[in-house]
Amino acid sequence: MKSVRVFARTVLVAFVIMIPASAARAEPVVVDWYRTPPLSGTVEGDAVRIQSPAGGGAFPLIVIENPPVGGTDYAIVGRIRFEAVQGSGYLEMWSVFGDGTRYFSRTLGGRGPLAPITGRSGWRSFELGFHAAGQSPARLEVNLVLPGSGTVWVGPMRIQSIRAGDGSAGWWSGRAAGLIGAIGGTIIGMLGALLGGLTSRRRARSFVLGAMLVLVVVGGACLVAGMAALVLGQPYAVYFPVLLIGVILLAVFGNGRRAARRTYEDAELRRMRALDLSRP
Repeated sequence: MKSVRVFARTVLVAFVIMIPASAARAEPVVVDWYRTPPLSGTVEGDAVRIQSPAGGGAFPLIVIENPPVGGTDYAIVGRIRFEAVQGSGYLEMWSVFGDGTRYFSRTLGGRGPLAPITGRSGWRSFELGFHAAGQSPARLEVNLVLPGSGTVWVGPMRIQSIRAGDGSAGWWSGRAAGLIGAIGGTIIGMLGALLGGLTSRRRARSFVLGAMLVLVVVGGACLVAGMAALVLGQPYAVYFPVLLIGVILLAVFGNGRRAARRTYEDAELRRMRALDLSRP
């Protein structure tokens, strides 16, 4: 049990340290629709509601002069939901520089925070990033563009700097998310095979049950962290792998621990019965 306690302490401390260290990478600037009235639509709760007519249109949301991005790569992230949107709409961010040049970023990717706006969706994250190449924009313009009718709600947004070449405004990049998923899946598979093998042989009861309990606790912590990332508007590459790992750990080792306990209890009962029968 001592080794299990050491393992649990190490995992939990590493997990607690990881989030603030990652989150501290950038200082976000929050765009609140109460303090910053939108240029289109009406404010409902903490979101702005935009109703598009049948012919669609471009709906300016906000213009930010001299955004504090420090000449690094930057992104605007937030959450959006929509209903009955005809065609494929998108959010766009125009980066306007001092020499008059303008560059846009649009949510016209295939999935995740860059997915287009079409049909119906509950609240999901979006991300509009730009590689500044060391320049600081003089102005940022954010618009909603819809080709047809529909209703869109845009929640509070955050402007934050990100590391050059990182490709993400979140706690880690999409490439890092792939590594997290691959490494996490491999570790979970290896632990499952080890603990399952020990259980089938009725060996190391304390270690097996203790390790499974630690993994269940870690799974619960992953779910809490994933939900926090979702609420904070972190991109898909951040919240999805954390939520997925949490669900897998809880499902596999939560049920596995109950089954393992029954297996060990049955083995103990059979051992005691065998002892009773062997007595004269």
